[in-house]
Amino acid sequence: MQQVRAGAYVFPLSFDNLQVVHRLAGWEENETDLNPCYKWPSCYVGLDVMYRSHAPSMYSSCALNNNCLRIEKLRTRREVMEAWRHAKGIPYTGVFNVESRQATCVGMFYIDQPQHPTPETRSAVKFPGSVCGELPPENQSCHVILPLEINFGVLSSVQINDTAQEITGQLYCSLAGTVSVFAESLLGERQIYFDGARRNFYSTLAIDNQDAWDGVTFTLQGNNVRQSFTLKATLGAKSLPQAGNYTASGIIYISYL
Repeated sequence: MQQVRAGAYVFPLSFDNLQVVHRLAGWEENETDLNPCYKWPSCYVGLDVMYRSHAPSMYSSCALNNNCLRIEKLRTRREVMEAWRHAKGIPYTGVFNVESRQATCVGMFYIDQPQHPTPETRSAVKFPGSVCGELPPENQSCHVILPLEINFGVLSSVQINDTAQEITGQLYCSLAGTVSVFAESLLGERQIYFDGARRNFYSTLAIDNQDAWDGVTFTLQGNNVRQSFTLKATLGAKSLPQAGNYTASGIIYISYL
């Protein structure tokens, strides 16, 4: 059974009255990359916003809204990810207030603090591999709806290359505007690999028959009027893959223009 899992998410979900609603839809790490704050006196990881003039303090996100996790005893980034999954779950949706309208993007950060972060300490650093997603215009909120799975059923190895399956999704926003929609692997790559480090058997994604890794632009009416689009997964392999059950995960996200 070969299948592609297409996890749809909007990250961030909304920015309204200095409050951000965010969603961590997927997180993948290898076995070797080190936690950047391993053996620090203390370290918190969590989601916050970057500002035009300074780094975040993580005070609202961590101390007030419990969107963080203490990680200084965890050696690798994979251990950090697994600890987050165990404590909070993936996907994860949270909310926190921002300091000002100078907030630009939301992402995963870490900070060295003896106790919970404080509003005066604006020294958080983006966690390696985290993409800081651009915040929408204030009061804007956009959503993607998609089936959770593209199922290819049972295929022989010689049927793999260029076999494609398509699903239909919907996109809508509270305000009129233009957005770009992207799809990629959890590692930010065009190819979504089914066989991990072997990197032989993969799928690529297209939105409305355009390369989803490059992004596809939509102009939306607002008022939560839904616009349909297609997501197509196309299989490929450099050499014939071995028989077995394969799954892989990808993400879909919005960039606000």
